[in-house]
Amino acid sequence: MINFKKMCKNRFTPCLYLSLGCLTSTVNSADLPQIKHHPINDIVQQNTVKKLISSAKKTTKIDQMRIMHIDIDYIYDKDKKQQQENIRTLIERIQQIRPNTIFLQAFADPDANGSTDRVYFKNRHIPLRENLFPVLVKQIRSKTQVKHIYAWLPLMAWEFPKSYHIPYVLHSEGGKQGYIRVSPFDQQNLKYVSEIYLDFMKSNSVDGVLYHDDITLNDYEDISAPARKIYQSWGFNSEQISKLQNFPKKAPLAQHKTAYLDQFAEGISKILKQQQPNILTARNMYAPVVLNPVSENWFSQSMPSTYKYYDYNAIMAMPYMEEADDHQQFYLDLIQQSKKYDPELSRTIFELQAVNWRNNQKISTQELTETIKFLEKHGVKHIGYYPDDFVTEHPQPSRLKHAFLTDD
Repeated sequence: MINFKKMCKNRFTPCLYLSLGCLTSTVNSADLPQIKHHPINDIVQQNTVKKLISSAKKTTKIDQMRIMHIDIDYIYDKDKKQQQENIRTLIERIQQIRPNTIFLQAFADPDANGSTDRVYFKNRHIPLRENLFPVLVKQIRSKTQVKHIYAWLPLMAWEFPKSYHIPYVLHSEGGKQGYIRVSPFDQQNLKYVSEIYLDFMKSNSVDGVLYHDDITLNDYEDISAPARKIYQSWGFNSEQISKLQNFPKKAPLAQHKTAYLDQFAEGISKILKQQQPNILTARNMYAPVVLNPVSENWFSQSMPSTYKYYDYNAIMAMPYMEEADDHQQFYLDLIQQSKKYDPELSRTIFELQAVNWRNNQKISTQELTETIKFLEKHGVKHIGYYPDDFVTEHPQPSRLKHAFLTDD
């Protein structure tokens, strides 16, 4: 499972919550930088299918998504009898809670560092832990009422076998910070990632992809050789960039990095749509990016870019992780800022935390259900929670079922 307690300690900036009083005005998506010669474009072209698959099923968007976000790491067990029992218990739990959408982890993170060591699907690059993803998808589709299943996958947070000699994201102060991520500025890395996704789509039919929260570079990243070369092509001085913390043009460079990362994701999405034209895409976003536009410098994520390049923005609406004093105001501020880019909130997902990773205490089911009602009252259409713990039956299924009822 993802260790969010550890992740909070490794976040690229301190976990923070800023009031809306200090916020600047919104940015129009038309004003965003465009990377005209993005290397992912060549890979997309190479994977262009002359005739789209005619048998691809139509994916109809859900008006009110109610989402269980599930770690297969919880399900996997070396004891296969226990694993079968885990699957049975999970399916029963889904039947009880009755979500209409599942975000299902397709990658394995045994050391809980947020990066992918193994995967649960066959592919040519990352070692297979067990081909468990298609098994679970088949069970969920045949035995539950779930309408949509999204594969939760990283874009950059891959740990390849050492024999690959991968260039990873480098921090200007040395070493690697936060998640271990492949440098997105290396052409070979882009090719490897595209092939992982192609292999996934060959043997798995899903309704959408949720891109992990690894689509990010902080203001000290990336200073690998491929990154510096591309910065220079954008017109930034490579000598200054080698010391990013002293670089005088942080905002323009951050905007270019944001555009580069989101166009990378868009390229992968285009490749996926060659296999399944109607597939939907969502991306996990940190709450500070929503609450303070200046935080683009720290994350290379932005609201206008997200709504331009993805179908959904899945905001990690997690006040304990951000150490918000007033949780209701935290949610209201997220809603207010999201409506500037998505007035009807039809493309915005609020992902709630079921665990306070700072003290490893579970958030009560009562608090979760009350939060869901509060968000519904204020116009939020799509709501989910993470993680689902079938072992301890948290959140409590009977109470969550009532909170998950929709008008659909």
